[in-house]
Amino acid sequence: MANFIAIVDADGERRRRFVRRVSTEIAPLDRLRVAEVETGDFAAVWAAQDRAPINTTCVSTSAAIIWGDAIPGPGPERLDAPGLLRAWGVEGKPPASFDGFHAAVRYDARQGLAVGADVLGLFPVYYAARAGTLIVGSSPELFREHPCFPAELSVAGLTGVLVAHAIVDGQALLAGVRRLRPGHVLGWRPGGDPVETLQYTIPVSTPHHRGSFRADVDALDAAFADAMNRQVPRDGTTGILLSGGRDSRQLAGYLGERGGRVQTLTLGSATDYEVVCATAVARALGSEHRVMNVDAADFATGATRQARWEHLASGFSSIYTWSAIAALRDLPSRFICGHLREICEGEPTRFVRDEFLGGEWKRRGIDPATLERLLQPKVFDGQLEQMRRRLRASYAGAGAIESQRPWRFSLGHEGRAHAGGVPWRLSFGSWPVLPILDRTVLEVMSSLPPSSLVGRRAQDEILRRRFPDLARLPLDRNSRDTLPLLPSIGQRIVHRVLRAVEPIRRHVPRTLERRYYHRMYDINGAGWGAVRRLAEPHRERLSQLFDMDVLRKLVPPPDTPIVVRNTIGDTFGTKMLLGLMLWSADHVA
Repeated sequence: MANFIAIVDADGERRRRFVRRVSTEIAPLDRLRVAEVETGDFAAVWAAQDRAPINTTCVSTSAAIIWGDAIPGPGPERLDAPGLLRAWGVEGKPPASFDGFHAAVRYDARQGLAVGADVLGLFPVYYAARAGTLIVGSSPELFREHPCFPAELSVAGLTGVLVAHAIVDGQALLAGVRRLRPGHVLGWRPGGDPVETLQYTIPVSTPHHRGSFRADVDALDAAFADAMNRQVPRDGTTGILLSGGRDSRQLAGYLGERGGRVQTLTLGSATDYEVVCATAVARALGSEHRVMNVDAADFATGATRQARWEHLASGFSSIYTWSAIAALRDLPSRFICGHLREICEGEPTRFVRDEFLGGEWKRRGIDPATLERLLQPKVFDGQLEQMRRRLRASYAGAGAIESQRPWRFSLGHEGRAHAGGVPWRLSFGSWPVLPILDRTVLEVMSSLPPSSLVGRRAQDEILRRRFPDLARLPLDRNSRDTLPLLPSIGQRIVHRVLRAVEPIRRHVPRTLERRYYHRMYDINGAGWGAVRRLAEPHRERLSQLFDMDVLRKLVPPPDTPIVVRNTIGDTFGTKMLLGLMLWSADHVA
């Protein structure tokens, strides 16, 4: 990734001391290049892998930096830093938004600072202003190196991540630090306060059939094919993070049509359903395929990095993805990833009614009844009720059309936090290309009726019609069911037999877990056991915030198994608390 921090501070000596300090700490792992730009009262420092697409300019009293791919128009052309100076420098005109995964900063001594990111705000941007000084960055961790920004816990920010598994209303875990909201650009002038201005929102349009389900499929297919053509460079080899499921399979199909060289990477072990299914896809595409198993020993390292640099903004369940960075460095300079597709393709229909919200949303955080017992009343007085009102207002404001609210709300909250947090850290290895970060794709999805998206109906039809060879291959569904979307008669018969004996198979002890995500999320597995042991010494730091007896029930000591019914869905809250224990080592006295 590009881990960046920028500052506007009129105190030159103080600004230079700050830059010197953060320059030595800003690289979260090895083999990163640290660079900086400085002009007038402005300075920026970042750490990124050598192949990251970063464009800078510094002229007179102005500077601009783009980390990533900012795509302004209908063609594949990327905006460069001089172009950003011009595009965002028109007085009285709101800064434009761009497609592609990126963050951008523009500074002018007279006009001040403008900071923005991709249309869904997946590239994290945090900011804080005090005493005439502004700091922005992709992580709030190093803000405390400036004397004006001491690290203090935000009770409201902590309540948000515990309830919603995401930052709510922009309030980060540190007091006075905010995360830029999706589709907004930050503006700041010396002597003023930072202001978030709306850049882009997915248009609210009445879903309609274009005459038939087939027409809906055609529209979605065309939008994604166009996004791939614009966002994926045609020169050289392209990488793709290939799972055994639908999302990367569809994107890999578009790559295969182009006829260029493709290198694929799958996470897991050779016996995983994920790897078996992905291997078949890679073979059908004729691509070079690499498989990287995530070692349980890497979990503790990933947990330490995520706690420090992400401050729970992306939850704490996907720490294993830090292990993929080394393998991604062997891929081409850009790779395709399908993160967030499940939110847009009908999966929010599984978000059932939630009494806390009063709307159709299933929270991945800790349920309010448990939080009532966990939180110390003298510290969190009234916070849960305030959070209820904020989330209800956010859900109601997610769109004028009720059928669209679940996926719009999910994009801005849990989806942006959990799946949407992964690309930023993976960009340490290779730069991610996310076709979902395309205004045309989002607008087409918004116009489709729920009946076309629910259960990934349209996506499955695209695979069957446009990529039938891939649809005939086994499909990983994060279960033991790998029936293809276009199964043969023999595959159908085998599938029926296996379904018939499944009640018996469930009771047969298994020494090998072949479901990759079940292994990665297993709170009682070796990897999470190492994380629990790492976090345990910091438990008592939370005594001022939590009832320790309740915390002990939610997060038992490392040698005590945690009983769960759903390996993945039932442990998000517990893992968030483990992350908080690790984070507290440096942030809670």
